[in-house]
Amino acid sequence: MKKIIIYISIISLITSCELTEVLDNDPPNNLVSENVVKNETDAKALLNGAYTTITSRTNALYYMYSELIPSAMVGSMSQTGGGSINGQFSVNDVLFDNFYVRDFWLIYYKVIDAANNSIKLTSQLTDSQITRAAKEEIIGEAHFLRAMATFDALRYFGQFFDSSSNLGVILRTEPSNFVTRNKARSTVAETYDQILSDIEIALEKAPEYSVSYRGSKTAAKALKAKVLLFQGKYEEAAATANEVINEGFVTLEPTFEEAFAKGLNSSEMILMTYRDENSDSEDNNRKRFYFGRVGSSWFTDLMEGDPRQQFTYSGSTVLKTNNVETYRPTYFMRLAEMYLLKAEGLAFSGASLEESSKPLNIIRNRAGIGDSQATTIDELKNDIFDEIARELAFENGSEWFAAIRFNKVMELKSTIISSNQFILPIPEEEINSNGAITLADQNPGYE
Repeated sequence: MKKIIIYISIISLITSCELTEVLDNDPPNNLVSENVVKNETDAKALLNGAYTTITSRTNALYYMYSELIPSAMVGSMSQTGGGSINGQFSVNDVLFDNFYVRDFWLIYYKVIDAANNSIKLTSQLTDSQITRAAKEEIIGEAHFLRAMATFDALRYFGQFFDSSSNLGVILRTEPSNFVTRNKARSTVAETYDQILSDIEIALEKAPEYSVSYRGSKTAAKALKAKVLLFQGKYEEAAATANEVINEGFVTLEPTFEEAFAKGLNSSEMILMTYRDENSDSEDNNRKRFYFGRVGSSWFTDLMEGDPRQQFTYSGSTVLKTNNVETYRPTYFMRLAEMYLLKAEGLAFSGASLEESSKPLNIIRNRAGIGDSQATTIDELKNDIFDEIARELAFENGSEWFAAIRFNKVMELKSTIISSNQFILPIPEEEINSNGAITLADQNPGYE
């Protein structure tokens, strides 16, 4: 545990150069990363530090805000908490100096930097210092984490919905330091290429699926399906999701309730945060104090009469992601999403109504609402969107991004009048401290 804390300190020191002045000397006590990764144990601890960057209370912005911010923006949550800064997300009027946006941006790059350090330093170890199998798996998991964090950064801060846009994100593929800190934005196409390149390495090197709180080949394949869907490569996305379904490493729970009630033992969780009685302590889980609220909206209208409602929220209280019995985990990917992703990919790629309905109906029937009654593909698309919102509410922005993909977001939220509001501003701290970007590189509507 002591070594993990040391490695997290190193990562924080390195990453902090993105928001601070450059100093031409080593961090205090000569605590540079090259001095501490000398064997397999060190390499594993460094990778564990990357996971801790996602789940730690001090870095709650990844696991907590990936639920709160998109849900507030689409209206499935009424607000992310008290105060005008939080309220900006609910009314879709986010200012460029919003400090939650700054922290949200920074946490992705902390994870990316942790992954970069893990990749670089583990790669440098010799066969006498680490087994080849362990080396490959660590590098594979680190590439998965980098792909996931880069994809999330793109979804929130880049024009992910337009592959021809030059407004991707800053691609960092080496440890951040005083030499590499100044980096321009890449295009959306370049960003997608980098994400998919990292995923391919993860598919080759990451371990097979064994637990839901670590990267794996299954998690990498599920992430690939999502990325392809966001790119509009619907047929490929459906085929990749189908591979995840058929491989059998994860299986649907018999009921919606059981998918969450079993916590880490749920058979359908592909990737979630690790939580137990220790990590749910008052000192290590902000969800004990900060959780979203559900208010009257299109979402509550949609959920009315659905059997899943009682397990998703009660009154204004979110239950699914604030479940005290399973220590309040965050859900990044699960198998039900792959069924719905497959249905969406088929429906948008010209597959027949019958074929496109099959994966959707599996999830609908498990929920107890029966087959879709759609008679046209357009009607089926509406049913798929509704099912994403009902089944995947509050899970990693699922309903928010689906509303954008299905071109429903302006219909559902009257405060959204422009695609500029689909993404958040690049934080002013990044613009001020990164010599390779200026105000001209800011996202439209936030200049």
